[in-house]
Amino acid sequence: MGKEAERYVVVTGANKGIGLAIVRQLAKEGITVVLTARDATRGNVALESLKSQGLHNVNFHPLDVASQESILALAEWLHKTYGGIDILINNAGIINLDKDVTFETVKPVLDTNYFGVKNVTKALLPLLRDDTPGGARVIIVASLLGQLKHLENKDYVKTLSDREHITEDFVDSFVNHYLRDVVDGSQKEGGWPNWTDWVNYPFGRPVETYSVSKVAVIAYVSALHNTLVAQPGSGKKINVFSCCPGYVATDINNNKGTKTVEEGADTPVWLALHSPEEGIGKFWTERKVVDF
Repeated sequence: MGKEAERYVVVTGANKGIGLAIVRQLAKEGITVVLTARDATRGNVALESLKSQGLHNVNFHPLDVASQESILALAEWLHKTYGGIDILINNAGIINLDKDVTFETVKPVLDTNYFGVKNVTKALLPLLRDDTPGGARVIIVASLLGQLKHLENKDYVKTLSDREHITEDFVDSFVNHYLRDVVDGSQKEGGWPNWTDWVNYPFGRPVETYSVSKVAVIAYVSALHNTLVAQPGSGKKINVFSCCPGYVATDINNNKGTKTVEEGADTPVWLALHSPEEGIGKFWTERKVVDF
């Protein structure tokens, strides 16, 4: 068995859409892929569909990224089954299309898209191998809606633009500040993402929360990179990236996107396979580094 076949990848939110396409493309490269999904039934259906395509190097394990118990169960299973992994691709994400932006509609999005992604990453970091060719990888699927141009709070834009000094604690405080402003109904005063013509925007006000969550995960990649750079001599090289798959037709946008899921999977898969040194810790789309 060649070295390529001995690599192990975990993909979250992978029972359909972009996640499933990522699994399929990596499996075709001969890499062993662990497909994860919150719903075990749907996850196993996805697994069987891949096997029917001749892709027998895929396994399934349930994962609810909003549950620490579920995250730790996955980590334990991975350790017992493979000993370690080479690549983690955080693809899980949701958008709540309820027109009311309230604590009840916002918190699940933040718990999944930011805190869940962060908690999965932190739990699986110790499992990343120190002998992965080119370094182990963590790839977080974000969105162009997470670019800083969507923030009207100039203080946050200034601080987050200084990517070499972003910390995890600061990103946590950023997200929690938004949640407090939602409770107070003061998002506009707080300078959070604000599309002035909500009526004509395809998904209306819920995009506000989705955008904040994606700003946060892009910032978290910078924070994680900064932390890893500050730990020289650890003997483990871990390259981290965030990326936007593009406007892909998936359930999250009622299949109104202009790209196919296979096209959307291209950049995350390319980063997983190539891990370009010049773009570590940065935000990518269409295989290119773009502005945060």
